Amino acid sequence: MKRKVYIALAIAMCIVAVFFLLPAKEPGRSTPAKQEAPIFPDYSSVTLPYNIAPINFMVEDGAEKVIATFSSKSGKKIVVKSSNNKIEIPIQAWKKLLSANKGNDLIITIYSKKKGSAWVKYPSITNYISSDEIDSHIVFRHISAGYILWEKMGIYQQNIETSEKKPILLNDRTNRNCMNCHTFGNYDPQKMLIHLRSKPGGTILYNNSEAKLLNTKTPFTMSSCVYPAWHPNGKAIAFSVNIIEQKFHSAGNEAINVYDKSSDLVVYDVEKNMITTTPAISTSSMENLPSWSPDGKYLYYISAPAQRGQNDSLKTRYDLLRIPYSYEQNTWGLADTLLRSSDTGLSITFPEVSPDGRFIVFCMADQGYFSVHYTSSDLYIMDISTREYSKLSINSDHVESFHYWSSNSKWLMFISKRLDNLYSRVYFTHIDEKGNASKPFLMPQTDPETNRTLNLNYNRPVFVNGEVTISPASLAEVANESPVDVKFDPSVNIDALSGATRYAGKTVH
Repeated sequence: MKRKVYIALAIAMCIVAVFFLLPAKEPGRSTPAKQEAPIFPDYSSVTLPYNIAPINFMVEDGAEKVIATFSSKSGKKIVVKSSNNKIEIPIQAWKKLLSANKGNDLIITIYSKKKGSAWVKYPSITNYISSDEIDSHIVFRHISAGYILWEKMGIYQQNIETSEKKPILLNDRTNRNCMNCHTFGNYDPQKMLIHLRSKPGGTILYNNSEAKLLNTKTPFTMSSCVYPAWHPNGKAIAFSVNIIEQKFHSAGNEAINVYDKSSDLVVYDVEKNMITTTPAISTSSMENLPSWSPDGKYLYYISAPAQRGQNDSLKTRYDLLRIPYSYEQNTWGLADTLLRSSDTGLSITFPEVSPDGRFIVFCMADQGYFSVHYTSSDLYIMDISTREYSKLSINSDHVESFHYWSSNSKWLMFISKRLDNLYSRVYFTHIDEKGNASKPFLMPQTDPETNRTLNLNYNRPVFVNGEVTISPASLAEVANESPVDVKFDPSVNIDALSGATRYAGKTVH
C-alpha cells in the first residue's frame, strides 16, 4: 500500500515538474468563455506607465492550472504558466515588451484548467501602455489600521519599477515612537524630512547627504512644526503648527476623528535655521496643510474658523486659499480664497498643485481635514486658471485621500480603502491634458496576494525620482542625537500662536 502511495506521489511530482520544465506555450485546444477572467488585482482596461513593475495577478476561478500571455504590436509575446492561481511575469521580458510598445495596447489572454476539465480561454484584456514615465520610487509610512499601535511603524520606500520594498527608518531604533510627515524637496531623495513625535523627538532634516535633528518648537510657536511642504527652491519649508486632538468613537461610521484646537502656518529657512511667519497666515482662524505652487510664488493652504466649543470639531469645515510669497524678499501678499466650504457644503483638505501649475487636486469630506478617517472623503480637481472644479471619476464608496502628483504631472497616486474599508492601499491613475483620470489600478506587488494579506496601512505615499540611499542605521543615529534649536525671526511682530501679537518681549492676545 505504501509503495503504491509513493509511486502515485512520484508520478504527480513528475507531472508538475514537466509542466514547469517545458517551454511555456498556449494550449492547443480551449473552450471560449463568455466573461473576462476574474483576476485580482483588477488590471483590465487600465493605462499603464511603460516603466511600471510587472502587474502580477491571481486568477480566481478555482482553476488547477493557469496560462497567461502578454503581447503588443512589437516584440516577443510573454507566456506565463502556473500550477496555482498566481501569474508572476518575468521582469526582464516585461520591461522589454513595455519599453518597445509605448503608445500601444497591451493584450492579456488568460487560459485556465480545472481538475478533470478542458482548458478555458477567457476574452482578451486590453490595457494601454502610456509613453508617460512615472517616478521610480514612492515613500510611505506603514502603520496599523487603528493608528494607535506603533509596534511595526516605519517609513519605507518601494521601487515601483521592480516592486522591491526597503525600510528607510523603523521605530524599533527610536524607542518605538511615532514617526510621520515625511516629505521631499522637488522629488529629490537627497532632500527629506521625517518627524519624530515622541522621545527621541524632533525633525530629521536630510539635505544633500547631510542629516541633522531639529527642535522646531520655539517660544513663539504653539507646537513643533507639523505638516511640511518644501519650497521649490529647496531653501525653505512651509509648515503648519498645530494643537492636535484625537477622538475615538465606539459607534458610527467614523472610528477616529483627528482635529485641531488651533493651528497656524510658518516658513522655515533652511540656510538661516530660522522660522518666520506673517499676520496673514497666523490668525485666529485655523490655517493648515501648506502646499507650494511649482514656481514658489504662491502658498496654497486650508483655513477654518477658530474653535468656539467642545463639539466644534464635528462641524469644522475648511476653505481653500492661496497667498503670494517672495522668498528672496521675504514678503507676502493678500490671501485669496479659491473655494469656500459654504459653497460646496463640504470641508476642503490636502491641496496638491500639479508640477506644471495647471491643476490642483484636493479632498472634500463632510467635516474636518484628516480625511483618511472619513468615508465621505473624495478627490476633486480644479483648473487653476478658471477655478472650475469637478469630482474625479476615480472615487469609490470608501475613503480616497493622501494623493500626490508625479513629477511630470501625468500620474496621480492616492490611497483608497475600497478593498475592505479597513486598510489603505496605493493606486495610480493617468491624468490627461484636460484633467480627466483613467481607471485607477492597484500598485503592483511581487506577490499579488500582498494587497490582501498585509495588515498595515500605506500612509501618505509620495513620489521620489530615485532611491533614498542613507541607511536606516545612520538615520537612527541622527534621531538619537541632541537636536539643534530653531530660531524665530525677530523681525516679525506676530507669533504663530493663532493671532498672538508680540510686544516688548511679551505675548498678548
